[in-house]
Amino acid sequence: MFSFASRTSSARYIHARRTDGPRLAAFLSFTPHFRPRFNELDDDVSRQAVLIFSSDPLAAALLGAVVELAEHTPNFARHDEPARSALLRVRPRLVLIDCDHDESCCDEFIGPALMTGAQILLFRSYRTRSDRDTFAARLSLRIMDMPADHNVLTTLLTTMIAE
Repeated sequence: MFSFASRTSSARYIHARRTDGPRLAAFLSFTPHFRPRFNELDDDVSRQAVLIFSSDPLAAALLGAVVELAEHTPNFARHDEPARSALLRVRPRLVLIDCDHDESCCDEFIGPALMTGAQILLFRSYRTRSDRDTFAARLSLRIMDMPADHNVLTTLLTTMIAE
């Protein structure tokens, strides 16, 4: 029970002496706060998150724009953040990986990313230095050449996130 400026709590829920005075809450003495369950919060966060790794910052920005056009949220690794830490921080539904990005286009990253339930899409351009066809086939990953039309990529992103 407490008193402040001639107002006293009702002391209805604690074992204390009840005194007269105005009630602090007019219609409820206790208002429960809404707390979403962990699974609900996790699903809402990861449903629209797309994590992008690229060795070229301009290509990453353009992919981020396409992801936004597909009505999803693009996320990138922070400065000097390892790829696995970015994966744990974002918990994405889809991960877009440039074939030239050495840190994320490897078994050590893609294995944990697949274990989180994320879809993986490898992309390359005509300037890609490394051949990742056998790598993608071994892990059953999709690999695509960057299209000139953003509608092709938007459609692919929507179908992969829906899977």
